[in-house]
Amino acid sequence: MMRQLFNFAVVAACFLSGACDSTGTESGAMRAVADSIRTDSIARTRQDSINRTLPGYVVDSILSTDEELRRFRAAVGGDSAAEFTGGSPNREALVQRFVSAVAATDTNELRAMAIHAREFADLYYVDSPYSRAPYRQSPALAWRMIQNPSAGGLTQMIRRFGGRKLEYLSHKCDPKVEHEGRVARYAGCLVTAREPDGNTATRRYFGSIVERGGQFKFLSYSNQY
Repeated sequence: MMRQLFNFAVVAACFLSGACDSTGTESGAMRAVADSIRTDSIARTRQDSINRTLPGYVVDSILSTDEELRRFRAAVGGDSAAEFTGGSPNREALVQRFVSAVAATDTNELRAMAIHAREFADLYYVDSPYSRAPYRQSPALAWRMIQNPSAGGLTQMIRRFGGRKLEYLSHKCDPKVEHEGRVARYAGCLVTAREPDGNTATRRYFGSIVERGGQFKFLSYSNQY
């Protein structure tokens, strides 16, 4: 059952599919970044409240981290991950690629750009906030916490923009970079694009971007929709 659950989450991520109009001013852009960060914080708090009602929610586990990771890896299967693969060499290229893939409804590209379950287990989880108090969660539940809003978020993006003209113009993330072991995480990201109606807007199209070993990928496709 656990294997089926995580296989479903991985497949859902492939089809993953707060807004403010661009003001054209630096102050407007900074306000937009602040709004995005605040939205991310509210979303995390709301998701944590939901997670506390789910079967399997734990604060302190009787299992060691190594054993939890062993069980998670067995559940999701796949080969071990030594580095991120399928990403982009820089953040700009990744975001441009994302916008193009959404407009083309290219699920293969969307799958490649997001970290997969073994990358999460082997390269991210141990040094992430999910591995220690006060956010301590098992790898299985932490992965579900990321995947559920990620799948729903990009599904909405594809419904809104898939098969339509969407032109990337620029993007900006919170200047503070979170370093989690060998992984650098960029949050509060906003994309300025010319949307199908011809108007230019700055919106939160996705969640955090992570980088390791020169490969940039999406941790989550959760967005303002």
